[in-house]
Amino acid sequence: MTRDELLVELAARVLALADDRPRLVAIDGMSGVGKTALAADLATVVGGAGRHVVRVSYDDFHQPRHVRHRAERLSAEGYLTDSYDPGSLRRLVLDPAVSGAAAVVPGSFDLANDEPVTPEPVPLAAGSVVLVEGEFVLAPDFDDFWDVGVLLVAEPAALLARALERGADLGPADQVRELYLRRYLGAWALHEERHDPWRRADVVVDLTDPQAPRRLG
Repeated sequence: MTRDELLVELAARVLALADDRPRLVAIDGMSGVGKTALAADLATVVGGAGRHVVRVSYDDFHQPRHVRHRAERLSAEGYLTDSYDPGSLRRLVLDPAVSGAAAVVPGSFDLANDEPVTPEPVPLAAGSVVLVEGEFVLAPDFDDFWDVGVLLVAEPAALLARALERGADLGPADQVRELYLRRYLGAWALHEERHDPWRRADVVVDLTDPQAPRRLG
């Protein structure tokens, strides 16, 4: 399948959702797999078809550094359990969308500056699609929310190559490789073992080659 074909298929699923209330769509996936790029492309297609789209990134709902790193820096367990703030995502985005609120707040924390933020609320309409992308969103914390769940996976070697290309700010290549293998891929393995995102997903896609995706489920 081509990337355009994938986008058409995903958009068709989203557009088929009833527009009587805001609908919640999750894109979960391994670090570096291409969640943000796919979410942007999908939002363009769905929005182009006339449906209002609100994009939300779980990366804007991190915990403070002292919480994220309270386990040792390379801890997979620490990354899975301490990095993100599911309570804030529920309180500011998911609960309001489900309850028919007039707006959602698309973030609670600035990761780069390690400080809380209060972004301007984003208005919702009855037919809005709230597109949430991020690691670990297909998990028990959010089981009652998603109308469509998409899981993105890829070969670890391909993801590691991408991480090495974009990870200069994290240190030398050997350091980035160890961080990625132990912390990020290690946490993903725990996510799969404990939360079974494959079972929670409506669509599973292999993005080892982002331009030639493969449907796995």
